[in-house]
Amino acid sequence: MKKTKAYKNSLWKWESGWLRQPDDKHARQGLVIKIGGSLFTTSGWQHAVGSLIADESASTQSIVIISGGGAVVDGLRRLDTKTPSSGPLMHRLALEAMGITAQFVATTLGLPLYEQHSGDSPAVLDISKQWAHTAINSLPHSWETTSDSIAATVATTKNSSLLLIKSSPPKTENIEWLASHGWVDQHFPMACVGLKSIRWTAQQQPNRPNC
Repeated sequence: MKKTKAYKNSLWKWESGWLRQPDDKHARQGLVIKIGGSLFTTSGWQHAVGSLIADESASTQSIVIISGGGAVVDGLRRLDTKTPSSGPLMHRLALEAMGITAQFVATTLGLPLYEQHSGDSPAVLDISKQWAHTAINSLPHSWETTSDSIAATVATTKNSSLLLIKSSPPKTENIEWLASHGWVDQHFPMACVGLKSIRWTAQQQPNRPNC
């Protein structure tokens, strides 16, 4: 079931739904929020996402935020297309780029930025630092792995639920189909195996009927 909601201080309306629902929706659990990098070039994203995070914080004690790579990682992809490099090198550079977007998101939203587990909540995780590297070291060092799988792995490590904030809603709840069509990365179906709760939220699309 999809829901539509408007948030205070934002002209945006969000659609939301589940990719995987837990047996007990009211169970107390931490939350990992992954913010899609494509949102960072959308006008008003900081107010809309900030309001969404504030709303989640009202009902969740521990929130970790992971930022997508956005235009910074897209630039690396274009470089790799023109001048192909090894998968491990591009993977490492992409993680460093995500460190840049993490700083950008933390500063823009006025949230703390940390390099490892912290009591601050909500807070942005710098995925390029040592703790995060250790947590996600088992992931493929290739473009099959993006911030989607990274967020799923961190959520699994922290025994948390996962919320994917995207620029467009999924066309199905089938995770394998979404991976094969690029809504999440190719490795995501494996990365999220241990998760009991996966939600999504996306900006409502024009002329899209509410469900």
